[in-house]
Amino acid sequence: MDTNAKKGFWDSKPFWCQPWSIISFGALVLIFSFKLFNNVIITSFLGLFILVWWIVFLILVPNSYKLINK
Repeated sequence: MDTNAKKGFWDSKPFWCQPWSIISFGALVLIFSFKLFNNVIITSFLGLFILVWWIVFLILVPNSYKLINK
């Protein structure tokens, strides 16, 4: 085993900050929002925020981590 190997971005994160948990939480928020409010506009508004959250934490942050740790 190579002890000098760099840890990947997701390897350094706890279980609650993994891609599956981020996606699951966002989907659950949308489902519960629609069930609670029964309003497409409110759910769409929340969906926009969740989409931005996913883009930032699932795409932009890991890519910047790769660029910094080359």
